[in-house]
Amino acid sequence: MIIRPYRKINNLYVPSINMKFANPKNLQLNLYEYGLLDTRADVTLIPSFLIEELYLTNMRQREKVAVKGLNNRPINCVSYIISFSFDYQNFFDSVVYEVPEIELREIIIGRKILNQFSIRFDGIDKKIIINP
Repeated sequence: MIIRPYRKINNLYVPSINMKFANPKNLQLNLYEYGLLDTRADVTLIPSFLIEELYLTNMRQREKVAVKGLNNRPINCVSYIISFSFDYQNFFDSVVYEVPEIELREIIIGRKILNQFSIRFDGIDKKIIINP
């Protein structure tokens, strides 16, 4: 079981937790970043800087896919495979979509990742409980 506190941003507590992201071909290429756990997002969206820092290779030779972003506005994205870890040791791979940083600076963790785990949002105690 992994227990993480909500993150406080501008006096608001949000379900954003520090995660470890890595290149699936080389787990030594990794970094820690906060990801917002968004149960309303279908897919996981990551800003361009993460792609560059981890030297990720795209899945479809830069073929863009339209996903609905903020306010249901379509955003053209490129898909990648990334490794991620909630406990900083055990990694899981998932498809993610790159979003230009002018559109998004935060990492949005969507249901395709969240549905692989049992996750409980405890708003009273402001913590997230994850069971792999």
